[in-house]
Amino acid sequence: MADNWGFVAAAYGLAAVVLLIYWRRLVMIERRLDALNRSNAQRSRERSSAERSREPSRTGHPQSAPDSRPPLQ
Repeated sequence: MADNWGFVAAAYGLAAVVLLIYWRRLVMIERRLDALNRSNAQRSRERSSAERSREPSRTGHPQSAPDSRPPLQ
């Protein structure tokens, strides 16, 4: 068993290096996404203030008259 400690230490070292590289990659992706979200929010605020309409808001789907629909049975 004493002969294998070098391999055990190397395996733990390699695992630590791989996890460190993966952690740095996740941090980099998180920063990129935060910057993208901030720029999208800024663009959205600019667009909404520039394109405000004086029309009353409407719902997406107009209501049909109750008698125009066929009965369910």
